[in-house]
Amino acid sequence: MNVLFLSTKSPYPLINGHSLRTYHTLRDAARRHDVTLVTFIQQPEHELKPEHIEHLRSFCKEVHTFPIPVDQSRAKLAISLGCNLLSDLPFVASKYDSPAMRAKIREIIANNKIDLVHVDLLPLSVYLNEFSHLPKILVNHNVESVRLQRWAESDPSPLKRAFLKLQWQRLCRFEKEMVNRFDRCIAVSELDRDVLLGMGITIPISVVPNGTNTEFFKPMGRPPVENSVLWLGHMDVHTNRDAVLYFWREICPLIRQRKPDAEFIFVGTAPPREIADAAAGDLRVKVTGFVDDIRTHVDEARVVVVPIRIGSGTRLKILDAMGMGKAIVSTSVGCEGLAVEHGRNILVADTPDAFADGVMSVLVDRDLREALERNARECALTYDWGMLCEEQERTYQAAVGGA
Repeated sequence: MNVLFLSTKSPYPLINGHSLRTYHTLRDAARRHDVTLVTFIQQPEHELKPEHIEHLRSFCKEVHTFPIPVDQSRAKLAISLGCNLLSDLPFVASKYDSPAMRAKIREIIANNKIDLVHVDLLPLSVYLNEFSHLPKILVNHNVESVRLQRWAESDPSPLKRAFLKLQWQRLCRFEKEMVNRFDRCIAVSELDRDVLLGMGITIPISVVPNGTNTEFFKPMGRPPVENSVLWLGHMDVHTNRDAVLYFWREICPLIRQRKPDAEFIFVGTAPPREIADAAAGDLRVKVTGFVDDIRTHVDEARVVVVPIRIGSGTRLKILDAMGMGKAIVSTSVGCEGLAVEHGRNILVADTPDAFADGVMSVLVDRDLREALERNARECALTYDWGMLCEEQERTYQAAVGGA
């Protein structure tokens, strides 16, 4: 088949969970079909280089990249946010409505026999009218309205909460209308599927979970850093920023009271100033910035923490850490949608005291830690990308056959 694959961000390099999922599903699709990738480039894209685009071209038929218009400058972003107040569209949709990308989509469809359009995230459904006559699937990395609702409920600024609530109301209408115009959609968990059905989605929904590469993410046998507690994730994303500040301000002091020599390691870009300042004067706090390969840090950690309070979908960082056989402490939001079990392959805690207790249990109880590590690896094997992409292919065939 000829597949037109639309993405909100470059699938490569593999810099976060979003790019990991998009990359593996794109690569599998390209292994079976002729794929034309049309993608936005986030600004900044963590030093996106020409060789990254060339890598995508090594397995895609064509690759076309576009900047996101509102990312060009703060002025454009401010103007776009202001104009959006007069629109019925949620900002996350109007943000990705690019005349240049729209023209390229029209050109590709006019000059090629496209058998299927793969839309990799809800906001790109603003282009639906360009391919409404073609078989099409939508991949939901999360349920966008749930993610936005949680953000609106938790933001400390009253003005921002009001704006986010307005956006959430628009997004709920947009999400239901647009999803139902596709032939099929993909959710990343049974939980997300049930949420979509509860919203009134009537098209068939397949579940293709997020996954991990269990040959790449596996125990490396490095000596662990005693009493080390590891955070993974880019801290310029609002969901991660909320989580890392919650962990630093409310949980770390409780751990430090009971384990003064505990070492906190933060792997990812844009650490909040208070964490960066602490790292400058305290050898027990380390900040790495962006790293090309997280495996060394994960392999050396005693415990990985996922204190996420906002978001939807599932966290690939948990699956990767499980693949490496790590003990993990997470909030229930952090691990929702994954087939994990508290006390068996993960510890789940939703208050600062309980979270600190979980971390301490892993640090001091060797039997518990080793059981969690062993069972985490076993769980990760059921989420290997090689198996999961088969369900995406079945969804492709069903969409084309149904249309």
